[in-house]
Amino acid sequence: MGSHRERPPLLIRPGLSRHFALFVVLTHLAAAAVIPALPGGPPSLLLLLPVALSACYVGYVDVLRRAPWSLESVLWESDGTWRIRFVSGAEREGSLCSATFIALPLVVLNFRFGFLRRHTLPIFADALDAEQLRRLRQRLRIEGAARDRASDLP
Repeated sequence: MGSHRERPPLLIRPGLSRHFALFVVLTHLAAAAVIPALPGGPPSLLLLLPVALSACYVGYVDVLRRAPWSLESVLWESDGTWRIRFVSGAEREGSLCSATFIALPLVVLNFRFGFLRRHTLPIFADALDAEQLRRLRQRLRIEGAARDRASDLP
């Protein structure tokens, strides 16, 4: 008979989030709206190009998850390990950083692979089933507090 502390693996496969897409569009539009007010005249308008490229990149990689290095799913196994699967089909084992953010409308999972490689998975409330998101938040609050924070140092 299993211990009451054992938990079944939790598979997190976020879908398309309209809230995340709206957030990306609004933040990039706000950045673009400030650029014409910068001193420097017409040359400062060249800053619109990096803002537009950033919006396209974030939309393609993080919102639509179409790039090969985009996260497809995350499996939180019973022993506490994380298996991260990418769109390319590659699978890596990572550890959850203490910089993970947990709130009702948003959970941001920060993973570390090796010494310097990190990856972030923002999960808005409309990207997951409500029950699955509740279980994720609950497990993160319970088991995340017991983690060794010193392991997150670079």
